[in-house]
Amino acid sequence: MKRIECRISTVEPVSEDILFIDIQSNQKFGIEDYNEIKQAALKIGEGESFYNIINLGEFTIPDREARLASCSLEGSYYKKADAFVIQSLPQKLVVKLFLKTHKPVVPTRVFNSREEAEKWIKSIRSTRISLNRNLIL
Repeated sequence: MKRIECRISTVEPVSEDILFIDIQSNQKFGIEDYNEIKQAALKIGEGESFYNIINLGEFTIPDREARLASCSLEGSYYKKADAFVIQSLPQKLVVKLFLKTHKPVVPTRVFNSREEAEKWIKSIRSTRISLNRNLIL
């Protein structure tokens, strides 16, 4: 499986439909960083969409432009869900407030650990698979 190093992050597949995005601590995360991650995911998936587990390094908070892009329809085209793993209270406050005021296009939740995020992704993935099977029948 491919692993792509970006300016302040690493993007790598965990499985055929789950990506782990690890963003470094104490960084300024802007729209350029968001676009770099989006392009890495596109390259890894060759146009397929993913469930994303996004580990925000301590004290790194995406700027408003990057957050808006992530929640947009265009920014959500290659993703099925976002699970944010946060490290600090300021991150949690900013992300939760933003999610309340700017409804993401895909299911999005905030977690304190990667394990909790993976568990949620697997639960919605199995629900989605079941729904898809019922639509086919």
